[in-house]
Amino acid sequence: MTELHSYDLTRPDATIRYWTGGADDAPVVVFLHGATLDHRAWHPQTDALRRGFRVVAPDLRGHGSSTGRFDFSAAVEDILDLLDHLASPPVVLVGLSLGANIAQEVIRRRPELVTALVAADTTCNTADRHPLAAASTVAALRLQAMWAGNGFARQAAQATATDPQVQKYVLEVNAHRSNEETIDILTSLLTTALQADPAYRLPMPALLVHGQRDHIGDIVTDMRAWAQREPLATYAVIPGAGHASNLDNPAAFTDLLVEFIDDLATPTHN
Repeated sequence: MTELHSYDLTRPDATIRYWTGGADDAPVVVFLHGATLDHRAWHPQTDALRRGFRVVAPDLRGHGSSTGRFDFSAAVEDILDLLDHLASPPVVLVGLSLGANIAQEVIRRRPELVTALVAADTTCNTADRHPLAAASTVAALRLQAMWAGNGFARQAAQATATDPQVQKYVLEVNAHRSNEETIDILTSLLTTALQADPAYRLPMPALLVHGQRDHIGDIVTDMRAWAQREPLATYAVIPGAGHASNLDNPAAFTDLLVEFIDDLATPTHN
């Protein structure tokens, strides 16, 4: 278990619980989990990094121990408030799936708060896409949930991870979440976060990474194309991993993460 302490950040319509600990006066790494998960999704990485970094891992609103109804824009504001509250030097922002979409928007709004981005198994918020793509994806998700009924959560867990133990965690963390709540979270992401701006480029170093066996949507294709557009990006694939690449192959993911952060201090990124 990680030796982290929990704190509450009070927001106008929610309480955001976050966990932090690690080395004092060290670089700060903030981890944002994926949709319907919680801060525990980052345990392998916070366990490894807390010896040399200060780590921070919140539960997004409407997830885990945080309260409030999930809304993408509100979640972005939560993280901006958290970063201001931490009052640290610019952080390395690490996001999985939805967490990486939130991280991208944080950087667009307040790039001075972030020194580097690690985006895992996600989509590029600003990529050019068909104007009806979000609506059609939401419709497909609703149809899938309707047909699957009580089996929707199990299908989602199997789509998220290749490791049976990770699938078990995904089921457990969503044991009290209805299909409709899950669809609402994904709808807020798809209809709010994804706003085409093809000319936009990340203003800082980025590690863009996905699982070799991530079969959710066209994430793999999108991330490959995204990496080719970004002059400051490094692209990597996690062997044998699915959508939750940091959990399916935690050793490979953590090694890449630490190497990337260590390289930030080298002249090649100046």
